[in-house]
Amino acid sequence: MQFPILSFIVFTPIVAALIIFLIPEERKSEVRVAALAAAAFALVLSIWAYFAYDVRAGGYQFVEQVSWIPALGISYKVGLDGMNAPLVLLTGVVMFTGVLISWGIDDRPREFFTFLLSWLPGFLAFLFLLICSCCSSFMKLPSFRCIY
Repeated sequence: MQFPILSFIVFTPIVAALIIFLIPEERKSEVRVAALAAAAFALVLSIWAYFAYDVRAGGYQFVEQVSWIPALGISYKVGLDGMNAPLVLLTGVVMFTGVLISWGIDDRPREFFTFLLSWLPGFLAFLFLLICSCCSSFMKLPSFRCIY
C-alpha cells in the first residue's frame, strides 16, 4: 500500500486548525508557528505529488479508497489526474504564502489561522468541482450542435 499523500494534503490543515484552536489565546507566536508548519508540510506534499505524477501514464494516480458504509455504497475516494495536479500545487502555494503574508496579524491570530486552515481543503474541493463542471460542459458542446 502506498503512502496516502492526498489524504494528508487534505486533512493536515484541518487537524492543524483544531490543534491551533486548542492553543491558549495569549500564545500568539506558537499559533503562527503551528500554522506555518502545517502549511509547509502541505506544500511539501503537494510539490511531491505534482512532480511524482506520471504524465505519460495519465489517468488517476495516487488513488485512495476507503469504504465507509458498504451497505449504502458510500466510500471515501480521492485521486489525482493531470488537470488537478497543478491545482493541488497551487493550493499548497496559496496556503503557505497566505500564512506568511498573515504573519503580522495581531488581532485574534488563533481564530484567523484556524479559519484559514479549515477553509483551504474546501478550496481544493471547489477547484476540482470547477474543473469537472467546465470540462463536462465543453464535452457536451459538440453533441449539442449535432442534435439541434
